[in-house]
Amino acid sequence: CCKTAQTLVLHQKMEVQDQESLGRWDGLGSRDAISRTEAIENICQEVMRKVEAIRPIPSSAPSPPASGSPPNSDLNDILTHLLMLSKRCPFEDVKERCIQLLQAVQV
Repeated sequence: CCKTAQTLVLHQKMEVQDQESLGRWDGLGSRDAISRTEAIENICQEVMRKVEAIRPIPSSAPSPPASGSPPNSDLNDILTHLLMLSKRCPFEDVKERCIQLLQAVQV
């Protein structure tokens, strides 16, 4: 009984994450430049949060508590998508911003 409920909750969380990750890219295909700008800014903030979360922690700092999913669990997928957009997106503003974000992550 409890295992079934836990499994159901886990599947629901995964579905929500999948829907969020699909929705993350929707605004980038808009013809409206403002919508594209808002979408890429949201992606930038999300990427930078994930990057900060995986940066090395000084040895004097206490270790953070374990979380349900690692912060970089889908970071590679996002970066891969950004790389593809930086090469193939028909909107120059999106291409340029993707390149800038990828360069910022490398630093």
